Amino acid sequence: MKSRIAWFCLVLLIWASASAVFAAPEEPGKSADDKTTLAAQEKEACIKNLKVIYEAIQAYQADKKDIPNWLSDLVPQYVTDVNVLLCPVCKRTGQTEARGLADPQIATSYVYEFSTALMTIKSLQVTKTRREWKRQQMGLAGSVVPIVRCRHHTPLLNLAYDGRIYDSGTSWETLLTNRMDIAELKPERIFAAEKRKAPATAKSAPARFPARDRQAKPGQLDLGKFYNTSLTESWLGSAGHSLAELPSGLQTLGWVDWDIRGVVQLAGKSPSSKKFPEQAKDIQVHQKCQRLHFLHAAGFGAASDEGTQIGTYIIHLATSNKQLEVPIIYGHDVRNWHVLPGEPPAPEDLVVAWTGSNEVSKDKNMKIRLFETTWINPAPDVEVQSVDFVSSMAGPAPFLIGITAE
Repeated sequence: MKSRIAWFCLVLLIWASASAVFAAPEEPGKSADDKTTLAAQEKEACIKNLKVIYEAIQAYQADKKDIPNWLSDLVPQYVTDVNVLLCPVCKRTGQTEARGLADPQIATSYVYEFSTALMTIKSLQVTKTRREWKRQQMGLAGSVVPIVRCRHHTPLLNLAYDGRIYDSGTSWETLLTNRMDIAELKPERIFAAEKRKAPATAKSAPARFPARDRQAKPGQLDLGKFYNTSLTESWLGSAGHSLAELPSGLQTLGWVDWDIRGVVQLAGKSPSSKKFPEQAKDIQVHQKCQRLHFLHAAGFGAASDEGTQIGTYIIHLATSNKQLEVPIIYGHDVRNWHVLPGEPPAPEDLVVAWTGSNEVSKDKNMKIRLFETTWINPAPDVEVQSVDFVSSMAGPAPFLIGITAE
């Protein structure tokens, strides 16, 4: 019996010794809790850097009317301390380069996704910039597309185009699997569709807007001088991305009569919308009315934008220079003109005036749509002089098709 106990003790001693030999050694002076705390502190500091970078990009964009080609373009005018471009993890480890896409001018830890770096899609035999690819992604996924990423944390940190900061794996696109086929975001798929739908001629015909019908009623307001794209033009994306199926001219959609001849697109945060104005001022009304009806929608919106004010209709009354503001709320007045997979149920006051399709939506088995919002005039006995259509420069970019006074 004693020999058995001695043998058992010997086995335990050998096992304990082996465990000590093969166990992963602790970093000198660092416990597991210390490492967790350090990682959290470095992540918090990195998030602060990303917020500074976002504000710098916004300031650059306001001055230059476009985003920078590289993060180094922000130095020194918009980013005075270059240490902001270094993740705290890199400061500790000495690794300062951005893995994957190195800035040509300075050492930075961050990957700038909208750079002008060239990329060749061998299967299509075409060369594009990363910015072209990312802008096309935004047309499909919205402003959740990262503009800056930090790959030195687990999970990775993403700075979205609209300023949100979120975690993801190596592929941020997997976060969208519940609302779209993420394979559509790959450059091969995006530029294959663009190549397939490219016009045969090198230059497309200039956009033309039909003349206003003489039978138009005064209440069907004339937006002709404010149109900046035609119904048949692909103004927010690849070829075939238009409102060509929308009935034009004097039309009744729902129970409202409209004059439909073009699109008044305003700018938002999306790069694809920056070429458009931030407002359309002094749309003439000059009549008394009980209601104003707006036929409109938004580009680049996503479910995460629900409740966001994306624009305003400013109503100018003829007396005392009084003006009233009608906010345009995403999810209440409008949504993305595409019916997005996985979007929340529509509230009762979100009125769809028209649904249809275009070449792009047919490829994705989606519908396109326009919305109608009615504003009740609190002073129907006072003449409405004019309306201003103003963007809030949010992620979704509002556009207007028609206004009808009743």
